Amino acid sequence: MKFNWGTGIFTFLVLFVLGGVAFIFFASRQHVNLVHKDYYEKGVDYSEQMKVEARSKKYSRSVKVNSTNDFVLIEIEHSLAERIDSGSVLLFRPSNSRKDVLFKVQKAESEIIIAKENLIHGRYILKFYWYTDGLKYEVDQPLNIQ
Repeated sequence: MKFNWGTGIFTFLVLFVLGGVAFIFFASRQHVNLVHKDYYEKGVDYSEQMKVEARSKKYSRSVKVNSTNDFVLIEIEHSLAERIDSGSVLLFRPSNSRKDVLFKVQKAESEIIIAKENLIHGRYILKFYWYTDGLKYEVDQPLNIQ
């Protein structure tokens, strides 16, 4: 068989289509890691999130995080802990949402102990959410697990 310009163009097009199919297959197997699963709905409610942050600003120093070799200790000021109706602590992992860890907070609980064996090394953002008298509050703090 003689190799001429028609054969070259055909070979190029076949390789191009095969490369495109291989890329589509590869891309469909990749995990899409959005910040939240309901990313778009949270964007719509952003004005509410701004109100929560403004309400919570005065409590930013009421939550302290201490890390030791074996555990992470979250201390909540006693005056704030008494006012909490319900709450939760989210250890948010920006690089991989599958590694996020969520803990429920009991009413009037002023210390939360999290074992480091449940966490992997790296950066987390501690998000402490709580409700008092029907209003939502939130305090965020960076956390590095070593």
